[in-house]
Amino acid sequence: MKKLKSMAVAFNSLGKNKLRSFLMMIGIIIGITAITIIISMALGSKAQIMERVERFGTDALNVFGMAMRAPGSGPRGRPTSSLKLGDAQAIEMNVDNISVVAPMSMRWGADVRFEDKYLRSMLSAVTEDFIHMWDWNMEYGDFITRLDDERLARTVVIGPTVKDEFFPEENPVGRTIKIENVPFEIKGVLAGTGQSAGGRDMGNTVIIPLNTYLRRVANTETIDGIRIKVKNSRHLDKTAEDIKEVIRESHGIMDGQEDDFSLITPTEVREFSEHISGTFNVLLIIVAGISLIAGGVVVANIMLISVSERKFEIGLRKSVGARKSDILMQFLFETIAVTVTGGAIGVLLGILGAFLFMQFGETPVAISWEGIAIGLGFSIIVGILSGIQPALKASKMAPIEALRS
Repeated sequence: MKKLKSMAVAFNSLGKNKLRSFLMMIGIIIGITAITIIISMALGSKAQIMERVERFGTDALNVFGMAMRAPGSGPRGRPTSSLKLGDAQAIEMNVDNISVVAPMSMRWGADVRFEDKYLRSMLSAVTEDFIHMWDWNMEYGDFITRLDDERLARTVVIGPTVKDEFFPEENPVGRTIKIENVPFEIKGVLAGTGQSAGGRDMGNTVIIPLNTYLRRVANTETIDGIRIKVKNSRHLDKTAEDIKEVIRESHGIMDGQEDDFSLITPTEVREFSEHISGTFNVLLIIVAGISLIAGGVVVANIMLISVSERKFEIGLRKSVGARKSDILMQFLFETIAVTVTGGAIGVLLGILGAFLFMQFGETPVAISWEGIAIGLGFSIIVGILSGIQPALKASKMAPIEALRS
């Protein structure tokens, strides 16, 4: 009962000194608001990372070439891949636990035109197996076939974004568009494709046969990458090591020499994404921590001033029987009341701020009870730490000296 009465007295004291209470709360509000937003963004980022890993595929991995051209030796300074179609064939023939191997080449920002309309899209040069890698479906027409690839056919499958831009009201199968000034006949249209693991719009894509790209568009023998699906994802790490060995042997790389390619697994996608979001969150946590420390210092100083101003009240309470513990609890509860109230306001502002970030900044956020609990928990901790010294000072006052002041 005494503790409940001390809490009631503490909140009553806040109501009598609104301006002082508000000044004490400002730092806490800012700090807790920041923490709530950070936790919401961190949880949102975690959910996004797992979504990207799922989109990448828990049973898939990608191999990319890494060697770079010397300055000026290639178009737009694009990297020279070390991979060839033979590498894909070697993987398919020599590595167990392989389900599908799909060699590919990609070009971001390809020039795509239809009549007077223009779009910069992702050009994907693939084989017929590529559609199974992403579990895509067709809205109109058909996907690239092995025969298209063998005949170097100038056929193209377009994504829904390209279709909506060029042919918003019609089925475009059979129409002709130009890719890098080369005419291609539309063979099919992909259904909704969503985003890639890197966050790109997969709908803004044009897909052509791989050999058509290599011989009619790029005039090269190298491919950009190989996407591989495994039969059993539990052995994915072992399969990745086997693939590395096959490619190193194919490229004549000796022991001790670095790879001239990179192999990306779902684990690496997750770790890279977590590293980026984690670094950002650490910086925000430091800022929030500084705000809370500053807020705690302000609360402690104002409470010390309050103790000095309320000496008569303290002396009067002690003279009518209040114990040291009663005075200690009263001032400690007052400090906690300030920080918890500030914390509650900070949590509400943090939730509002998180939603604003999501709406206007396209930042993934997730509101959960953990964020609210952590915000209020921090405010209680700050209240206890900043209130101990003022509460001890008040409890140690001698009644007679306090009444004389």
